[in-house]
Amino acid sequence: MKNLNTLYSNTIRSIIFISLVVLFGCKQDLGIKPARIGEKPAALTNVSFESTPGGALISYDLPKTPDLRYVSAVYTLDNGSQMTAKGSLYDNKLLVQGFAKIGEYDVELKAVSVGDVASDPVHIKITTGKPTYQTLAESFKSDANFFSTFGGVNLLYKNENAANVILRLFKYEQDTATNQWSWNTVNETYTKAREGIIRVRGEKPVATKYGIVVRDQWGNTSDTITRLLTPLEEFEFKNIIIYRGIETYSAANRNGDYIANYSAQSGSAEMQVALFDGFDAQPFYNTGKQWWGKAAPIPLQFSMDLGKKVQLSRIKMWGRNDNYSLLFQATHPKEFEVYGSNNPAVDGSWDSWTYIGTYEGVRPSGLAFGTNATTDDQEYARKGEDFEVDWQIPDGFRYIRVKINCTWNGIREQELGNALTVAISELKLFGKYIN
Repeated sequence: MKNLNTLYSNTIRSIIFISLVVLFGCKQDLGIKPARIGEKPAALTNVSFESTPGGALISYDLPKTPDLRYVSAVYTLDNGSQMTAKGSLYDNKLLVQGFAKIGEYDVELKAVSVGDVASDPVHIKITTGKPTYQTLAESFKSDANFFSTFGGVNLLYKNENAANVILRLFKYEQDTATNQWSWNTVNETYTKAREGIIRVRGEKPVATKYGIVVRDQWGNTSDTITRLLTPLEEFEFKNIIIYRGIETYSAANRNGDYIANYSAQSGSAEMQVALFDGFDAQPFYNTGKQWWGKAAPIPLQFSMDLGKKVQLSRIKMWGRNDNYSLLFQATHPKEFEVYGSNNPAVDGSWDSWTYIGTYEGVRPSGLAFGTNATTDDQEYARKGEDFEVDWQIPDGFRYIRVKINCTWNGIREQELGNALTVAISELKLFGKYIN
């Protein structure tokens, strides 16, 4: 047995040694060569361009070379970086981009065949369009896109080309320890969404200097757009109670509120406790409670008593908080309506309620229902979703009613008695009291 083991070990060593010799021997000849070399293609002809934001779309006629594989464009950005763009042999266009400003630039074009055999170069002078990062930055000079609101400031952006950009918002503030004034970052948003809104909250109602800078994926950075804005004073309404003066929902009374029939499973609680327990409901088994609508109908509604008249500025809602995979799924509210009243009918009928608005949730990833939440989805859900209230009503309301129209499964009509359909972890209302 000992001899067999020795023989086996020696054999293994020999195999390893031979393998290493072959491996390192091959390393000397690793230059990968094409299987064949194609013929040199003719140069591109009929070259023209159309300006695009921060670049140009170049068109051309392809040579009739059967070995043609692609078209190459070489150009230099304002920062000195040399770029290469490639165009398919199935199209006669390619896009060059990344330029920092409107200007005239030289682009070298070559047709390339099998084996990287290039044609003679053709040069074209292009004129670039205004880069997206500059257009975005300049849009924030407008009051319609950068403005104060309750408790902070809003920035509305349109990124029609779906460019990868970073929007960095600064605030000029004084350090309480050193008394020194400096610009500090208060929000940084990475996006390629075609439109969106950045909300900054928790700001004091004093005149404050804000600045916004936009940077694109090539490192081009805009000038700082500065605005002097005064956020409106905003309060979180703390003394909210679920209003029980309305008949509860039943098969006979579909106008009633659906509030009491909550799930008794771990981590759930009746609506009064769950919605206003003070936890921000960060998902996945935190210590807060959530309300599970047990066998809930769709739509369903519940009402709140704020103690005295208020003007709403925004509503913040957290959906499921017990499992990441259930975010933006069948129990997570997607669309809801808000109503106000000062004298709600006891039978729950809608005549005593004034419509305030309809609000729809957003899923950052844009993925379809039934797919698991991405990291971006989870982060968004952890923070809770803000819904701004565009208040066009001169008087305030003491009672607020929320009507859940559907969850993320999209079903808008569901009879009482089905499986669990709605879960809300936390609800916060903001605005000001009406004297």
